[in-house]
Amino acid sequence: MRIVLLSKRQALMLILCIIVLAAVLSLGGQSRSVISMYKIPGTFYMVNTQDKVIALTFDDGPDPLTTGPILDILKQQKVKATFFVLGQAARENPGLLSRMKKEGHEIGNHGYTHDYLQTKLVKELAETDEAVFGVTGVHTHFYRPPGGRVTRNQIDMVKHNGHVVALWSLDSRDWLNPGSKRIIRNVTQAAFPGAIVLLHDGGDKRVQTVDALEAIIQDLRGKGYRFVTLSELQEFAKKDDKIPTATPN
Repeated sequence: MRIVLLSKRQALMLILCIIVLAAVLSLGGQSRSVISMYKIPGTFYMVNTQDKVIALTFDDGPDPLTTGPILDILKQQKVKATFFVLGQAARENPGLLSRMKKEGHEIGNHGYTHDYLQTKLVKELAETDEAVFGVTGVHTHFYRPPGGRVTRNQIDMVKHNGHVVALWSLDSRDWLNPGSKRIIRNVTQAAFPGAIVLLHDGGDKRVQTVDALEAIIQDLRGKGYRFVTLSELQEFAKKDDKIPTATPN
């Protein structure tokens, strides 16, 4: 038997490698790595249900290049989704905003300028809501903070301004532009009843998301899933679930 003596540095590196390997194995593969369980009190990120319902949500639009093709696919597949729009983009693309409403999709609030720090949170909430209402005649109810970044104080501010903070429980990671096949796997392998899926129709070139969308819908539908908006998803919450509500203005 040969005994190998390791230096202190080598021993530490070996221990670190073992810890990293154990962490990777504990994830159980790619399907779990894309699940983002935002268990933040006061936010809406999923519902606990056995009904095979799932909500597709799109951030950062409307975008003149990709929102239209996404709406085309959703219409063809008879799927309703929730779009978290930026106020600035909404003002620049009122036709797409009007189409979202006309085709039965839900419109959420994503702030006005995609400010990660949300330094003017209340102002941006109001400006985006005004932009949406001016075109659709409907006020926004759900608010998704840029990047999902939110503090307890910001949650309270959003609630007192008549909105509910909506995050997600399944990240497609399309924001990384990893290829349409990877986006498809990220969603279909990790899907579960009551999940909220994060996708994007703006913020960058979202051709990969467009290419992946129909396959995602067909795969999940083949597994028995139905697609709902966030408001519809709330209806599947169990009585003892603590689904957040907004404080009326």
